[in-house]
Amino acid sequence: MGRGTISLLLAVAALACLVLAAPATRAQTGGFPNFFQSLFGLTPKPQAASPKQNAPLRARAHKPRKRGQDFVSTSSARTPAAQGQKVKPSVFITVIGDTLGILAARGLTDAYADKPAFAITNLARDSSGLTRDDYYDWPKAARDHLASKPQMDVAVVMLGLNDLQPLNTGGETLDVLSDKWKTTYAQRVQNLVAPFRDAHIPVLWVSLPPMRDEKFNAQIVALNEIIRDNVEKAGGKYVDIWDAFADENGQYSAFGPDVEGQKAKLRSDPNGIYFTKAGQRKLASFLETEIKRFSSDKIKPQGELVSLPPDIEQEADDINEEIRREMGLMQSASPGAKTPPRPLAGPILSLTALPTSAHGALLDARSGQAALSDEQAHILRLGEAPPPQPGRADDFTWTKQAP
Repeated sequence: MGRGTISLLLAVAALACLVLAAPATRAQTGGFPNFFQSLFGLTPKPQAASPKQNAPLRARAHKPRKRGQDFVSTSSARTPAAQGQKVKPSVFITVIGDTLGILAARGLTDAYADKPAFAITNLARDSSGLTRDDYYDWPKAARDHLASKPQMDVAVVMLGLNDLQPLNTGGETLDVLSDKWKTTYAQRVQNLVAPFRDAHIPVLWVSLPPMRDEKFNAQIVALNEIIRDNVEKAGGKYVDIWDAFADENGQYSAFGPDVEGQKAKLRSDPNGIYFTKAGQRKLASFLETEIKRFSSDKIKPQGELVSLPPDIEQEADDINEEIRREMGLMQSASPGAKTPPRPLAGPILSLTALPTSAHGALLDARSGQAALSDEQAHILRLGEAPPPQPGRADDFTWTKQAP
């Protein structure tokens, strides 16, 4: 048999091996028919892809991972409120005022949306104020409301937007911001705070923010001064929000940082008087701090870990005490005696101060020099640090422990 014949037979055998292996390979890899399959008519029928293979690539690439269960479920160590039980309101906040008061109530509602212990009641009325008591008499409305014994822990007031107009009293019309106008308006501010003070309900009176119009803004500044002085005189708390809605020069700015510190539009049209949703929420943040001071004793902590049972807590204390004793951090106490707490820090020792006399009297120049040894005087003259003393902060000597 010639060399050419042998080569031909080897080639045929190799081709046969490829042909026989091709269907299995395609079945596993999902490849396309190759040249040899088409040549010998061995192209297998296409197989339907499994639903798993038909899934989008993104879904297959991000398979949900099965999370392992904690040894102890966190919900089992939480208070009932954290496990979905309904929380009843325990702090009741009432908002009165004008249109800005309405927006302040909305901001508080958003602020306490995830805190069901706080309940917001909005009694603010659009276009109301203190100058037009013929339209709406706020001091009288406050007295009437308190007479009904409502649930109220804090009163929030935001008024004044509609008050820069002539004031009628005793048949006399007073010009805006005249001396008589200021005196009358100041008395009405006190009259509004007084019923809440008498009912022992704290009042948080929110200042008016900067305004875009320069003339109107100057009047708002004067009005804020009257409100601040008389709210505090009547026993209320004045909450100043001016700087939070002003630029670096203390003037009107429609934009500023929101409660997250991000730049946002805080004031809205017309004329930049009102607050956007972000502005309402920022306004409420100033009230939250004050409300917390008045309501901290009424709020029960929600979602806190339950205290350890007494027997487990005592066992933990015993273990910690034994560890400290073995580490040499405390002396062995007699049975039943309570170990005194370890101080957080020892006595303060100066590294460079001159020595004092026995009873702490100050040393004069002569006695101070006599108190220094030759070695100490030499060290101080040369500016070298004194040798470390045992137990002092600069003592880094290592005491070898007995085996």
